[in-house]
Amino acid sequence: MAKVLRAGVIGCGAISDRVHVPDYVHAPETEVVALCDMNTKTAEDVAQRWAPEAKVYADYKKMLADEKLDLVTVTLPNRLHAPVTIDVLKAGKHVLVEKPMATSIAECKKMCKAAKDAKKLLLVNQCQRLVPAHQKAKEVLDSGLLGKILYVTAMFGHEGPEEWSPTGKWFFDSAAARFGAMADLGVHKADLVRYLAGKEIAEIAGYTARLEKKGSVEDNFVSSFKFEDGTVGTLGSSWTIKGLPADYIMFHCAKGSLYLKIDPERPVLAGLHHPHGEINFELPPPDIRYPDSWGLDVSGHFARACMKKEKPFCSGEEGMKSLQVILAGEKSAQTGKSVKVSSVK
Repeated sequence: MAKVLRAGVIGCGAISDRVHVPDYVHAPETEVVALCDMNTKTAEDVAQRWAPEAKVYADYKKMLADEKLDLVTVTLPNRLHAPVTIDVLKAGKHVLVEKPMATSIAECKKMCKAAKDAKKLLLVNQCQRLVPAHQKAKEVLDSGLLGKILYVTAMFGHEGPEEWSPTGKWFFDSAAARFGAMADLGVHKADLVRYLAGKEIAEIAGYTARLEKKGSVEDNFVSSFKFEDGTVGTLGSSWTIKGLPADYIMFHCAKGSLYLKIDPERPVLAGLHHPHGEINFELPPPDIRYPDSWGLDVSGHFARACMKKEKPFCSGEEGMKSLQVILAGEKSAQTGKSVKVSSVK
């Protein structure tokens, strides 16, 4: 199949180098024609590794004016997500924006309106929805095998962004990032809880702390929440996890429990209450088309959604709902009171 969609990427940091650009290169539906970064050396390095024929820009507005692009990925510091995404949509391009999609609900609404006005697709890179273990978990939970979800525990933590993105100093600066671990990692699990459970979080009580990292944002977040149907759960994220991984979720249901990514040898494990027993669900083998990426085909999914060949994996409206949970958790931490998610406007 010939490559048919012309792609550009704004922001050429680690996430673009490790996910978005190689995914575009491997996807049969796309070709990378332009890369933009204020540090043109960074963009040139990414181009050399993945797309030598792509043109490099320092100014995204010039890139939009000069190139005939079909779709654009935005991977900039959080506070730039909204203004740049809106500019790209107004220029008539589909947009995939990194999470968190913005820094306020007001910004999210403006982004969604811009997409609607331009009649273009806006996706948010809540890519944990695409993880094979999570896809299998969705299938299991929707099947009714385990019955009603009663309690959820979700956690995502690692040593911090400096471990995988050494040049990403902006992560620790509230002027650029607005949030720390709470939205960098916590929004992934807030989105995943909503997606897998198939129901919305109604209220949340949270705490934040800065325990190790230098900067002006939190490095730890922990919360308890209540779904609209009254069932409960916990959600946490951290930049201070060392030694062992902390990227998991547990669903405790009326007929048993489902553990995701706790045991590397059994990434989707169900324990049944009656009859007693365990089910170790098998996953498909890794996609060998993506040896140099996370293997989730993020850019390919985006392109096919733009071509209306598949459903968008996380729309702007869905991304906004997940950010709303995090913003409610932040408000709770600031006020010392539980906060209704719907109250965050």
